[in-house]
Amino acid sequence: MKLRRGWFARLVTMSRTLGLLAGLMVLSVSLAYAADLSVTDGLTSPGKRIQLQARLTNPEAEGEIGIPDRVLEFFVHGRTAGQANTDARGWARLDFVPSMRGNLSIVVKVVTQSKAEAIEGKGVLLSWERRRPILLIDLAVLVAGELDTEAPPPELFQDPGLILGDAHPEAAAELGKLAEFYYNLVYLDQTGRGHLEVIQTWLRDHQFPPGMIRILPRTPTALTNLLHDLKAEGWEKVSGGIGRTASFAEVLVQNRLQTIILPLPNIQERFPHRAIVLNDWSRVRRHL
Repeated sequence: MKLRRGWFARLVTMSRTLGLLAGLMVLSVSLAYAADLSVTDGLTSPGKRIQLQARLTNPEAEGEIGIPDRVLEFFVHGRTAGQANTDARGWARLDFVPSMRGNLSIVVKVVTQSKAEAIEGKGVLLSWERRRPILLIDLAVLVAGELDTEAPPPELFQDPGLILGDAHPEAAAELGKLAEFYYNLVYLDQTGRGHLEVIQTWLRDHQFPPGMIRILPRTPTALTNLLHDLKAEGWEKVSGGIGRTASFAEVLVQNRLQTIILPLPNIQERFPHRAIVLNDWSRVRRHL
């Protein structure tokens, strides 16, 4: 009887262990299919400390709930930069000091032994020299047609924010040439409705060169305030911008910056006389 009871106890223990392992495997697989890893682009200069940031969330949960207590590993320009744990909101942060200039790739991976849980996210570390000129780019000139800034239907659970749609067929290639040889780029959402991660993804998907993204409030002084903020942050070499509206042109001209305007067809606006108004992207580089 004692022997039988011993075997029975072992079977119960083995059954519980297998059940626990199976549960962990299901949890691991479910995380792989129900987790998003987003990486925030960063801006700094060579030799200056910055905090790299990534967030692990469950997109199927209401409000994109952060996934805590997971180890993330950060790679910059192909080399490991270190590891950090996610907090209660799913954020992981790691201090880093770049030694080289340029637009450096950031790859962040969930540290796990399971191949089924191979989750990673990508971003860019903008390690800029402050003496290189900066070009402001209104997101409106990058899309084919008009930006969709209408409020979403009330039945939608979450406001999708700014809807960018299709990219202008020439914009990415022309900006790529400007960024490669001369300028650092700052992308501007002047509607105030955009979501940073959505804009980052759209720019990458449409092969635009990396750049800083600034979402401005929809106020008359937002662009002027941005110029002051950039100067206060040490980015004094803003040399010009490419935009769509008369209000954009007026601010840049008032600040004695090179101003290129690509207006929508059949839109009648009066632009400052120092603004260069063009009808296509192919002529932009000639005037910068």
